[in-house]
Amino acid sequence: MKVLIASTAFFMTLAVYGQDPHFSQYEATPLIVNPANAGLKHDLRAVVNYRNQWGAVATPYKTTAFSFDMRTDKGGTNNSYFGIGGQFLYDKSGDANMSMLQGNLNVSGIVKLDANNKLSLGLMGGFGQRGTDYDNFRWESQYANGSYNSQLSSNETFATPTFSYFDAGAGIAWAYGKDQAYITANDGVKATVGFSALHFGLPAASFNGFDATLNTKFIGHASMEVGKTNTNLTFIPSLYYVQQGKQREVLFGSTFRYLLQEGSHFTGFNKSSSIGLGVHYRLKDALVTSLQIDYANYTVGISYDFNVSQLSTASNMRGGLELFLRFVTPNPFGRASVSKFR
Repeated sequence: MKVLIASTAFFMTLAVYGQDPHFSQYEATPLIVNPANAGLKHDLRAVVNYRNQWGAVATPYKTTAFSFDMRTDKGGTNNSYFGIGGQFLYDKSGDANMSMLQGNLNVSGIVKLDANNKLSLGLMGGFGQRGTDYDNFRWESQYANGSYNSQLSSNETFATPTFSYFDAGAGIAWAYGKDQAYITANDGVKATVGFSALHFGLPAASFNGFDATLNTKFIGHASMEVGKTNTNLTFIPSLYYVQQGKQREVLFGSTFRYLLQEGSHFTGFNKSSSIGLGVHYRLKDALVTSLQIDYANYTVGISYDFNVSQLSTASNMRGGLELFLRFVTPNPFGRASVSKFR
């Protein structure tokens, strides 16, 4: 069964070059989602992500990512500035050890429209490499008398086990922020809406040596943070839409964040902390549950996809585990972040 799944996935890749790896906690992969996110919300941000998927039906698909972005005006007082960032993505899939290694650079131009609104335009460019291990495939010609013999020829010819490509993308994002006068009021509203287009059909190589293009990937995303006045509870609804060729992904739901402790305004002895519980639904695929813990400048997140598609019979509803660690500055609960729209 595992070999069949891996082989099917491989030949689909030969035909259409495959689709991108994805993360369920997409808000923790800002530069993968939209180049315009670079420097938009924080002075500095660094995120490490890990995802392990489909271990119940095949050799697990593992994805690791790292991203870093920052704004170029440290004081945060300029009406226009640049955001810069970089990201690395490594993905390894199935029995065939199909892999993807990619590094990108991002730059954005950000304009403060007024005290509460920002507009960002971003560009991304980078290089990647895809590979596979042909030795892990089993072919009909390698079976004799019902037994597999790796010494027998597969009678198959492939041009190369690896190929490289250039990648590019662009995006636009609007951010709105109206913070509370003090943190316990919890009456602020924040929103982000963005659209990006990635790949542009640029890659022009494949495992079989023929030119192939990766479908342009279109992403639309929107999220809000709405505090319930004079309580410790904040609602964070979100919507994420992807169209890449015939593949479509729609993810929507909400995270509910509860402020556990407000940090000291002057001494810094007490650090701000909160806990968030999220429930999202990926249309016709999975129910995603998540837990996030914030402490000062750090956030740890964990989520699990419960597969509810037609594959659930084979997967026993087991989908994918996902983790991330994020560091941002300034402190998202500090006085600087609530006193003005940065």
